[in-house]
Amino acid sequence: MLNQKLDACQDVHFKEYGAAATVLASAPGKASLLGDHTEFAKGLVLSVAISLRLFVAISPRPDSLVRFFSREYNERKKTSVANLKFRKEDRWANYPKGVLAGFAQLGIHIEGLDFTIFSDIPQGIGLGSSQALCLASAFAFNEFFQTGLSVPQLIQLAQKAETIYLGHGEHLLPTAATSYVQAFGQEDHLFFLDTRTLEWQQIAFSPEAGGLTLINSRVPPSSFDLSSGRARAQCEACLKLLSAGRSGRSLRDFSKTDLSDRVGTLPESARRRSLHVIDEMARAQEALEAFRESDYPTVGRLMNRSHDSLRDLYEVSCPEIDWLVKRLQEADLVTGARMTGEESGGCVIALARPEAWKPFKHQAEEYERIFGFKVELLPVRPSAGAQIHQLVQMHREG
Repeated sequence: MLNQKLDACQDVHFKEYGAAATVLASAPGKASLLGDHTEFAKGLVLSVAISLRLFVAISPRPDSLVRFFSREYNERKKTSVANLKFRKEDRWANYPKGVLAGFAQLGIHIEGLDFTIFSDIPQGIGLGSSQALCLASAFAFNEFFQTGLSVPQLIQLAQKAETIYLGHGEHLLPTAATSYVQAFGQEDHLFFLDTRTLEWQQIAFSPEAGGLTLINSRVPPSSFDLSSGRARAQCEACLKLLSAGRSGRSLRDFSKTDLSDRVGTLPESARRRSLHVIDEMARAQEALEAFRESDYPTVGRLMNRSHDSLRDLYEVSCPEIDWLVKRLQEADLVTGARMTGEESGGCVIALARPEAWKPFKHQAEEYERIFGFKVELLPVRPSAGAQIHQLVQMHREG
């Protein structure tokens, strides 16, 4: 399957530019099993690099033009080596252009090139599609210009493209948890990251656990943007009150008892949301141990509790997502299910036996009748992180 995608990416590049790619790179999407919405608190995240991937292809040009083509949008953008500035109208092309500008700021000599994007990661549902584009671009440019930068340096360039070049702001993006699993993920392994120390562990994912499936609810991302931002702001306000005269630097430094002791002085909604963050970090740690011990019923219970907490305490879910999660949690052969993804929240992740999805067809039809959205099932496997690919032979007539 991977070679088929590589071949297809090369073919798209050749048809667009009439020249064969000299560099191919890719990065996976990502999904969180537990711990998303805790990174701002220097939290713990259990996630997975998924088998849905974004590919980029590059070939050199004899001039100073830089041209971009997206297969998904079927759009073309262009600029020059001397004009790597953000332009609103360039939309998706600003991501690789921002990474390229980061290389230029390091004093690396930039030459003209043609650039193709080929992806099967759904956008706007919290699966790290934009981070995958930045990271794959960083890997590809590093190889194309033979700069020899390390993977941590490439991660920094990818993050800088989103937080500075595109002006998103560091506090708005779950960059470390996403970028690290997308860079260092390992085939058939989960990824546990301490976002305070940036230390990580790989945990083998046994077939006995079942399979991972993502359910795209098709709920518009705008349904989650405001609630997620408001929840984080309230937690940060709560931290200021908790840390007054104390040494704690993040919610991770405080306990549920600390929150209980301040009842009456903390806004109730901020206290509830902070309680979710503290509990979620504990759930991520417990799930790590449960996976190590092959205790999958415990993993499922933790996933279910996490969603209940996201709904009732952190208040970032919505009726459509809650309906899907409830039906999954009640279903036979489903170990656990919860909402996943910080950027939009429109996606559910389930740990389930493969046979669980045949009867789910009826729930999916009922969901469409009630809410008007047609769900999309995306079975995924734990995948390898970002990488440079060996060019594969293409077969063309003529």
